Amino acid sequence: MRTIGRLGVVCALALAIVSVPSIARAGPWTPEPGDGYLKLWVKEFCSCGLGYIEPDGTMQPLGFYDEIFVSAYGEVGVVPGLAAWVHWPVMQTFLLEDPRPTIGGIQDRTMVGDPTLGLRWRFLRVERFVAALEAGVRFPFAPGGVQQSVYSTSPGNPRIGGLRIGTGVWDVPVSLAVGYAWSGFYLAASGGWVARSDDYDHVLTWTAEGGGTFQGGLSMRVRVTGWHALGNGDPTLYHSSPSGIGSGTNYVGFAIEMDYPIAPDWWFGGTIEGGLFALSRQAAGPVLTLYVATRFSLVPEPTPAPAPTEEVDDAT
Repeated sequence: MRTIGRLGVVCALALAIVSVPSIARAGPWTPEPGDGYLKLWVKEFCSCGLGYIEPDGTMQPLGFYDEIFVSAYGEVGVVPGLAAWVHWPVMQTFLLEDPRPTIGGIQDRTMVGDPTLGLRWRFLRVERFVAALEAGVRFPFAPGGVQQSVYSTSPGNPRIGGLRIGTGVWDVPVSLAVGYAWSGFYLAASGGWVARSDDYDHVLTWTAEGGGTFQGGLSMRVRVTGWHALGNGDPTLYHSSPSGIGSGTNYVGFAIEMDYPIAPDWWFGGTIEGGLFALSRQAAGPVLTLYVATRFSLVPEPTPAPAPTEEVDDAT
């Protein structure tokens, strides 16, 4: 079983980033005052029978496990160089099978997720280079604690953990982001820290991404993300949940995103996410997302001045 688990960790497309729902990251750039961006997406994660990744990287066989999230992200420029944003999993559903022969069946839990509110301050812009500081607060709306016991499909169906659908704690993420843009292409990176309440491990985070827009309006972005628990919290609070929601989760993963314009200032797109290495305390499986996004402006367009009229001499 240990060898199978190691082989699974190497298979990037087969391991999911599930501890933190995907959000629409805007890098260090900020919209002009009154301008903004909205994104609505549906994300599905299916374990596909791959199992649960234990803290040491080994794999425990797991029954059917599925997550479906409906999430929204929005940002708007407040003043030059400052934007406010919100990310909210409006609805999240968790489906988990109990493989024990005497019990069996799939239980589901659906509820609202934890919203995060934040500000992004672009404090530096030199030609095509920008840098920004970002800070936010995640509110613990979803209930914390174990909602359902998780049992292995191995002989005897031993208990291997408990499903969590919320942490029940407050998060305060802070990050520094930099970026450089060419005509139609960009590169960006960020590094940050997530302070967590109630003796949870704080977290070191980082991202590196790049993308561009091609002929016909097709856009593509590739992102690599790290989430590393710092080990400063209470070890007795570490979780063993297939959702990855809790204290002690680690991963380095990737996302590939593509979208296409369907109307002026409207896009339709999709994302595939997976794990690369250093994954622990979460289930394995691919993450697929479909989304629609739009740009908007709260600033009314200036009324065009009336065209000048020619003076006609009526004298005869």
